[in-house]
This record gives sequence, structure tokens and C-alpha cells, in this order.
Amino acid sequence: MMLLIDDPDFIAVQEATRYARASEVALPSALGWGTGLYPITKVGYCDLGAGTRQGYAAGYSPWTSAEYLACRAGTQVYISATGSDSSGAGTIGSPYLTANKAIQVANAAGQPATIWFAAGTYTRSAGGGFINAPGATTLPTVPLCLMAYNGIVKFGCNDTYTWTADATYTNTYKITRSSAGSVYNPFLRDRFGNAVMYTKAASAAACNARPGSWYTDNVTVYVNPFDGAAVTDATASVYLTSDTFAINWGTAPQHFFVDSNDEASAWDIMGSRVKMFGTAYAASPKILAMRRVSARYASSTSSDYWNGFGFDNWWGLIWLEGCYAGRASADCFNFHNTLGTQPLYAVTLNCRGVDCGVFGSGSNNGLTLHENVIGIDVAGRYEYNQGGTLRNINTSKMLAHGSTFMSDRGDLYLSGGTVPPTEVGTLNTAQIWLSECVVSPSGPTSYGINVGTGGAVYVRNMPTLGGRIFGSVSTWL
Repeated sequence: MMLLIDDPDFIAVQEATRYARASEVALPSALGWGTGLYPITKVGYCDLGAGTRQGYAAGYSPWTSAEYLACRAGTQVYISATGSDSSGAGTIGSPYLTANKAIQVANAAGQPATIWFAAGTYTRSAGGGFINAPGATTLPTVPLCLMAYNGIVKFGCNDTYTWTADATYTNTYKITRSSAGSVYNPFLRDRFGNAVMYTKAASAAACNARPGSWYTDNVTVYVNPFDGAAVTDATASVYLTSDTFAINWGTAPQHFFVDSNDEASAWDIMGSRVKMFGTAYAASPKILAMRRVSARYASSTSSDYWNGFGFDNWWGLIWLEGCYAGRASADCFNFHNTLGTQPLYAVTLNCRGVDCGVFGSGSNNGLTLHENVIGIDVAGRYEYNQGGTLRNINTSKMLAHGSTFMSDRGDLYLSGGTVPPTEVGTLNTAQIWLSECVVSPSGPTSYGINVGTGGAVYVRNMPTLGGRIFGSVSTWL
């Protein structure tokens, strides 16, 4: 008898096999997780083979919470990259153009809302983005869910241009554009799947002499292509030093969700950062949850180096699921709680952070928690970062289960910093619990674990630890 893929017996065998390979661990009590608010009791992962792990959390999910469901059942507003704020009606057949317009409509309705984003590219010149992008000035005053559908929603910290050959520097093409932070070629990809960055030259003449380089005098951007072909927006994305996806909640944070309608849809934030912060806590704990969101090429070269994902001053839960950060100028995932009087609970589930610190600044981490942050990372993968891959600070506490930390470059030798290549490290009194994690340093002189005075790392089911070990490392059951 032929066994069909939808045969109940076949499915039962597959599920039994899957869960036979599952590994779960209860949260250590000393972690101090807020089970009264977000009752995660244990976390686990399934080993899918070839070094791939799929994580999960038991007991709680923001995607089934009353707050999320209220947004899904509330006001419904549609936008599209081909819509119109002036003639659109905010329906699926007649969408608005900008998020700013949709937020205004949601605010006016005065109840939780879902804003549906049709797949497409939302450029800065079309008013795409939030808060700091052109035309995006309205702060959400109601709980909000942003929903991608029918494919990938792209926000780019760039505009569209007409490139011309330069008469003086004849190997280059140019545009008029100030505030350029980086230039990437989307047609060329590195080993992580990210676009290849053009090297910044010291002058227009130096750019002219080197294929694959760019230069700006803050008026004109020059690009010398890799292959001598004429430059277009398709082969040179000029990312600016301004945000496209950032919300300063001020003193009034709201429940906020970024989601996609199916697994074929997602969010791609390019040349900017995902930044959410407040100047004060909300009156009660709030949920900020995102899944299937990537933040790549965060390109600020100012003193305010940019994280792929950055959060600060959030009382409640921040949940990132299936999110990706690559080639940030600072950290891949960064959690701060500088107000410090209420806990910030952070979950990173099936997330990946690679190749941060692209401009050579110091202490660029794959994942870092600061101040009064309590975190859980499950089946994460963080590699080839610069300045400590997992590096927690202050009084933060974190459990990592089934995660991989590998190939850190450090900043001691690359940028004159103080951090040697280190996969897992703490400063101050930070504590980390590692359960069945892969810790794979870049070389024998690198640190697998480096614990500062006052901190602690506890390991479970990790018989082999690569690299050097320094500080207080003990086992837990």
C-alpha cells in the first residue's frame, strides 16, 4: 500500500521522530523570569539535522495573547507601495500609500488595529518607513499590529536615482546625494547571503583607481563598479544615515506586533535599524513582538553606531522570533533598560545574527543584554561578529538553550578595542545559563567563555567547550 504524505499514520511517525529528538529544559529559578505575566515554564528545540535546530517555548506565546488577538479583531487598514494617501480608502482594493497615513486612521478609530502591508518596496521618497523617514511623523496611540502579506515587504533607507558617468573620474558613476553611509551591490552575495559592500575610498581619485569602491564628499556619491558595467540602482544601493524603521514611543508605549500572514511573507529592513525605545515606561507592562523580520546593512558611520535590532526602556516583554540581523555597524541584537526600575523580559527564538561591526568600531556583539534585562535565547545562531558574540553586561540574566555562538573576531586586534575573540562573556554581575549550546571559537587562543569579575556562567550538558575558559564557570542540572 502506498503511504501518502497526508496519511495519519505517516504523520504520527514523523511527529514521534521529531519529538524523540527534542530537548527541553526548565527555566532556572535564579533567572527570575516573570512567570506571572508571561508564564513560560520550559524551552526546547528539535534537532533537524545538518546543524539546524528549531526552538520553541512552552506555556506562553504572544501570538495567542489577548493583546495580539485584539489587534487582529480591531480596525483593519491596508497600504501598498502603489497606493495613494489622497485617493485611497485604506481598503484592500483601494489602499493607502504610507504607514504614516494608516497610523493616523488607526489612531482616530481609537481601538487596537492591524495595518496590512502588501508585498513591495517602500522607499523613503514615497514616504515609506516610520517616524524618522520622510513623511512618517505620527506616533501610534493604540495597540498596533503590522501585517505583511503576499510576499516580502521591503523598507529601504535609500531612494531612487539616475546614475551618470563622471567626466573627470572616468571609471566612476555618480549621483547627487548627501548623508550616504554605505553602498552595497545586491547582485553580489557573501557567504551569509548578504549583499556585498563597496569599500569606501579616501577620495574620488582613489575611488576611480579601485574597482568595487565608493566615495562621498557629502554632496556627490561616486561608485566604481566591480565589473566596469554602468552603475544602476540595481547594482548600487546607497544607504543613508537616517532611519526607516524606528519608533520613539516617548512616554506612551503601546502593545506593538510586527507579523506576516503566512510563512512566505516577511519583512526586510535594509540600510537602517529596527529601533524601539521610550523615554519613560508605560503605565502597565506592554508586549513588543516581531517575527520573520530581517534588519541588514545598518549603516550609520557617526558616533551613534547602529544596531540591527535595538531596544531600550521597555517595561514588559520583547519577543523576537525568526528574526535576522546582518552587517550592522554595531550589535546585531541589543537590549537596554536604562531606566532600570521595571524588568524588561526578552525572548530571542530561532534568531540569527552575523557579521556585525562592519565599520571597525569596538564591542560589536551578536547578542547583548544590559541593565535590568532578563533574557531567553532558544536555538539562536550568532557567528562572525566583532567584540564578543554573546556579551551580557550590568545585572542582566539570560538562559540560552540549544544556541550556537561561534567564530567571533573580537575587537582587540581589528579596531584597537579591549575584547579578544570571545564567544560567551559577561561584565559586572551579569549571569548566563548555557544549556546544550555550541560554543565554537575562531581559534585556540580565542575565549570560549570569558567571565568578568562578579559575573557567572553556568553550563549544562556541554561536555566539550572549545577555546580558553576564564572566570567563574560551573555546572547546573
